[in-house]
Amino acid sequence: MTKKVKLLNFLVIVMSEVKVTRGSQITLTQEVREKIGVKEGDRVTLNVVDGQIMVTKKDPEVFETEGFLPEEFESSLKEMRRDSSDRLERIDE
Repeated sequence: MTKKVKLLNFLVIVMSEVKVTRGSQITLTQEVREKIGVKEGDRVTLNVVDGQIMVTKKDPEVFETEGFLPEEFESSLKEMRRDSSDRLERIDE
């Protein structure tokens, strides 16, 4: 059973009641799948907040780390750590 609720003039909430199977699976209704743009084979993320589940389509680019950090990050990090060690030694003196 799917129910639409219109809040304000721009927000439409789609509520869908589904049954949990013996294998702990649920089936997203067609309307919900269409609303969040999920097709067969897509991955979704389930977030549980205060006893409620939010289902979102997983964006594969969000978790891509290639090129996220600059190439010289490792050397910069080592230098920062070395600098902090020097500062700590000077504080102890």
